[in-house]
Amino acid sequence: MTNGRSPLREQTLWLIPIIFFIFLGASNATQGADEFWGHRYGVQVDVAYGEHPAQIFDLYVYGQRIGEPDYFAMDTSARPTLLWIHGGGWVAGDKADEIPRLIPYLRRGWNVVNMNYRQGAATAPSAVDDVMCAYRRVTEILESTGMPTDQIVVSGASAGGHLALMVGVLSGSGAHPCQVASAPKAVVNWFGITDIEAVHAFLSKTKPEANYAAAWIGNLDRLAQISSRYSPLFLVAENTPPIITIHGDLDTVVPYEQAIALHESLSTTNRLITLQGGTHGGFSDDQYQDAYRAIFKFLDDL
Repeated sequence: MTNGRSPLREQTLWLIPIIFFIFLGASNATQGADEFWGHRYGVQVDVAYGEHPAQIFDLYVYGQRIGEPDYFAMDTSARPTLLWIHGGGWVAGDKADEIPRLIPYLRRGWNVVNMNYRQGAATAPSAVDDVMCAYRRVTEILESTGMPTDQIVVSGASAGGHLALMVGVLSGSGAHPCQVASAPKAVVNWFGITDIEAVHAFLSKTKPEANYAAAWIGNLDRLAQISSRYSPLFLVAENTPPIITIHGDLDTVVPYEQAIALHESLSTTNRLITLQGGTHGGFSDDQYQDAYRAIFKFLDDL
């Protein structure tokens, strides 16, 4: 990677200008009796879940502002929790860019965790280890405050979608050191990678200068091993949590076939939302509205 602007980094820049304004519009369109809700949240920034500087998350907790001396009291009644994981091809991205993605859940009174993880060239599979350990830390925090641990939904976009899926498949079955007894209630996968080796092959032909899979793995002698161990497609099982995927059929960064292959392999509750003409996060306002309606209906029906 050079000191100039990287094509891999540029792939993440769609998020800010598009999603931010879409959510502003969605908020205005759905205002009701609870129009103002920001005061109901307290935020803890850069909570550590490991020793590495990148192993941190921001915690948005629902409650009430009570004034001095404590100022905020967390609501410990049962409510769902979102663990959100940013994208960026496992080599770029930051939780600071993701706040607009949290708004649909915050508005509905969810607790939200917005995480960072180790990333960069030749760091595979550190990101997978990090999301598993962050998920364990979230369950510990919920348990310590009397909150349910069976209402956690894990979600992310692109590489974040891959990592969210990995939490689902490794919590459902597997032997990761950070594995906990309670798997996520569901995974919401926004155009995530499901077969690493297939993505590498696709990008080698179409975008060799922006092959984030090759960059993440580093030594390509490890490609087959990393793909077999850390591709959700090969890890689904009879106890895999419910999965809903949103994917554009014209995506040139994570091909739509990745989503099709995953959902054809699933025997557990699942749904694939295909956004016609959609690219890598490039969807119309109506498509985003429909996608989020589908997501919350899917979660409500579980």
